[in-house]
Amino acid sequence: MKVLIVTPHVFAGGAEKAVLNMVYHLNSLGCGASIATLSLDLSKLPRHLAKIDFILPETPLEQPVMNDVRTVLSSTVREVFAFVSLLRKSSSNFDLICACNFPAYWATYFAHTGKPVMWLSSEVLGPYNQTKDVYDKSGFFRFALKMASVLDKFIVNSGFDPIVTCSALNSRLIKERYGRDSIFLNTGVDYDFFRKKVPKARVRLGLGDGVLLLHVGALMQRKNQILSIRALKVLKQRLGSVKLALVGVGPWESILRAEVEALGLERDVVFAGEVSEETLRDYYNACDVNLFPVVDQTWGLVPFEAVVVGKPSVVAEGCGAAEVIAKEQMGLLINPCVEDLAEAVLCALGNPDLMGEVVRRGQRYVRENLTWEKYARDMCVVFRSVMGSEHK
Repeated sequence: MKVLIVTPHVFAGGAEKAVLNMVYHLNSLGCGASIATLSLDLSKLPRHLAKIDFILPETPLEQPVMNDVRTVLSSTVREVFAFVSLLRKSSSNFDLICACNFPAYWATYFAHTGKPVMWLSSEVLGPYNQTKDVYDKSGFFRFALKMASVLDKFIVNSGFDPIVTCSALNSRLIKERYGRDSIFLNTGVDYDFFRKKVPKARVRLGLGDGVLLLHVGALMQRKNQILSIRALKVLKQRLGSVKLALVGVGPWESILRAEVEALGLERDVVFAGEVSEETLRDYYNACDVNLFPVVDQTWGLVPFEAVVVGKPSVVAEGCGAAEVIAKEQMGLLINPCVEDLAEAVLCALGNPDLMGEVVRRGQRYVRENLTWEKYARDMCVVFRSVMGSEHK
């Protein structure tokens, strides 16, 4: 069986890491898989992922910058057409097509390849990431997205079976939006990689002494770094020496830097930028508490990577990861506001024995339930069931 995974762009993002690790381990299991994508940047990812077979257009498309209605609509149309052309040229060598994030699954539908197709959904269509800012500013874009949702529902219900998703939260959203049941499989963590201790990580990163908080994620509205910065101001009054490291890049960097300056925290906030997986592990090792106060996120690898390293996470209620963290008691959950975030950090710092037990529970759960090998095996079962249904 040969499976073609279709995803818009490959880089060091959470959903992208999930696709890459899934494909790598599918191939290790003998379930052949390749990735069709519009651009490829493996520079910040582990070297072994370069062994994957990637299928790209003759002229790759760069990740779009979507800062207004025109750029959102034009980039969507451009990517759909590029994918349709790519799929029509390459799909004949595969038995099954698995489409991932928007607009890859739209393009897969429009390509009409004649192959069985399924949707691997990270989230339902909505204003996320860069488009959230456009949505907040533009009434026309809100109307356009409402119209697009009608077409989106038709495409999903006409062209994809089954739907697989990353969390119970997104499974419920799929049911609400499309009236469809879905299979939810939590994605994995590279346990052996993140479990490796990094001696003197703070020295290597030049972060000095005192309490260090970490916030990992693209610098954009939904990742809520602005809340971590404002909580840092409160924590400085209580703790004195405390710093915040922000790992990631994105369109909100100037907004976040302005907030840091307005609060007089220039010496206390480190903008680390985009980092390699090895350097990310260094930051996890260096920090005291990991912050994950995200909004509108259906899953999230960061708190699970952090707990494998041995660090507790403060996680916003309502995100997909929070459901597992609450059930397994492997982190601290908050209403994402300044007061609750600051209090949770103080609780984590003031109760090392309790946090040690929380971390050990988390490590045990990840090791037994959230590995990439398990995720790939579960996905392989789904792929084979789809092919079995097609043969019948």
